[in-house]
Amino acid sequence: MDIKHIIKSLLAISIIISVNPALARCDSDRPGAQTAQGVVYADTNNNGMRESYEIGIANVALSNGCDVAISNSDGRYEISVAPTEIIFLSKPANYLVPVDETNVPQFFYKHYPNGTPAQIAGTSVEWMWPVIEATGPLPTSVDFPLIPMESEIEFLAHGFADTQAQYETGQDMIREDLVNPLINNPFGVEFGLTVGDVVFDNLELYDRHKAMMGLMGIPQWYLPGNHDMNFESPNAQFANETYKKHFGPPYYSFDYGNVHFVALNNVEYAGAGNEFSSSVYRGYISAVQLQWLRNDLAQVPMDKLIVIASHIPLIAEADDGVSPILTGPNTENFVELLEILEPFENIYGLAGHDTSNSFKVQVNHQHGWNGKPWIAHTLGEVRGSGWTRGPRDFRGVRDAIMEDGNPNGFYVLKFNNVDLVPEFIPFPSSADGTNRMRIMLDPPLALSELNGIHRGVLQAGTKLVVNLFDGGIRDSVRASINGNEEILMAYRVRTDPFIETLYEEFRGTDDAYPTPDRSSHIWEVAIPENLSTGLHHIVVRSTDEFGQSQRGTFTFELEDN
Repeated sequence: MDIKHIIKSLLAISIIISVNPALARCDSDRPGAQTAQGVVYADTNNNGMRESYEIGIANVALSNGCDVAISNSDGRYEISVAPTEIIFLSKPANYLVPVDETNVPQFFYKHYPNGTPAQIAGTSVEWMWPVIEATGPLPTSVDFPLIPMESEIEFLAHGFADTQAQYETGQDMIREDLVNPLINNPFGVEFGLTVGDVVFDNLELYDRHKAMMGLMGIPQWYLPGNHDMNFESPNAQFANETYKKHFGPPYYSFDYGNVHFVALNNVEYAGAGNEFSSSVYRGYISAVQLQWLRNDLAQVPMDKLIVIASHIPLIAEADDGVSPILTGPNTENFVELLEILEPFENIYGLAGHDTSNSFKVQVNHQHGWNGKPWIAHTLGEVRGSGWTRGPRDFRGVRDAIMEDGNPNGFYVLKFNNVDLVPEFIPFPSSADGTNRMRIMLDPPLALSELNGIHRGVLQAGTKLVVNLFDGGIRDSVRASINGNEEILMAYRVRTDPFIETLYEEFRGTDDAYPTPDRSSHIWEVAIPENLSTGLHHIVVRSTDEFGQSQRGTFTFELEDN
């Protein structure tokens, strides 16, 4: 690392400490610190109690949020813990952790002898939402049961970005759009992962949300977003007290198959009455969390796939070489994360937060990364542009299309050893894949007097436009017009004409759509101007950078001028 990078890193750390001194706690003399001890054991009968015949498990990583301890041959460990810290383990691949009645993983112990404090740094705090109650003195032994399982290197998981209901009616829409189709786990996934903004500032919805998501019958892992914070907290350390009450530590890791999942909390709160520029939070990974990550990854074989899950994108951008670059929110100290990840060859990033666009950025030498290129993926959101956007359907659910014309939806994440293939499932979900793209004419046909649908007169300069949902520049899209040879369509960073039309149609109404934003997954090609009157058909085929193919069809009818 050169002197400029050293100075930059020191300045970044000094900023964090000046904003929140309590975060600089990676030391052994933290006030009230004690030595916690216990055992990690194989809970073969899955009753949450250690029987005499249940053996300890060696080589399990446990943490206090900074240090990492490894269980010995008897499953025993020791680690320091101070009040308001959480001890958590990193689930090994061959085990499951217990879950509660709503399928939230229980892999942690909250050490809050007196509960969440009401006095922080000399400031009285009136907590708006329930926070952590007193846990009492540190137990003699803090034990962690793990349930043995057979680990497979090929498995599926769900990826959810920003479920984010603000009101009970928004939670109704989550139930209708997301939960109902996934009851009984029709895709056969092993678990779900929500990358932040579980709710929208209304933390009272946590209980109901957990109960709904639990109906899927699989473990549901969560991490916090900027709308999961206690905004009355005077600093970042206590900005997620209600989240911690419901879900445990705000960052952690676990293994599944040949994958090491790292859930990061990169939403750093400035604290009540403070600001970073014009915002009360920023995309930033704290110094303590980075130190934990170094300690955590030191225990991980370098041939594993490292999946970094965060709420705010690590990096988001799109450029077709013609239009000006399109960028979204980023993590300010991304370069520090890259330095920690440098020994690893197989990496994938998952994030949410951006309601305008989905991005797949290839992290390479242009970003200061000299290893094998990897994808930083900003997911299309469950809540799309929000549960108050667009007209309601027959269920009463809002359209919620994103600003880039992407429908709201979720993901099936397909893991095979160190490879990850993400499949976006738009709402309403269609298992046969028939709704994975939108095909349009721009400008639309000049309609006949009968006001037909895709029936009228072809206008000069008409283009065939395809929005390949959650696509990107490394995908290819081809179109065949009337059965002729396929044409390679051109990738363009531009607004989607479909959302442009909806925006104008519903502007100023209670069903208004969001302002259109440029999209990172649009393709276009000119329509021949010498087409005859009558019926025409188009077949579009796409292949994404992961080898997945989609097919869409479109028909229109031309009339005489």
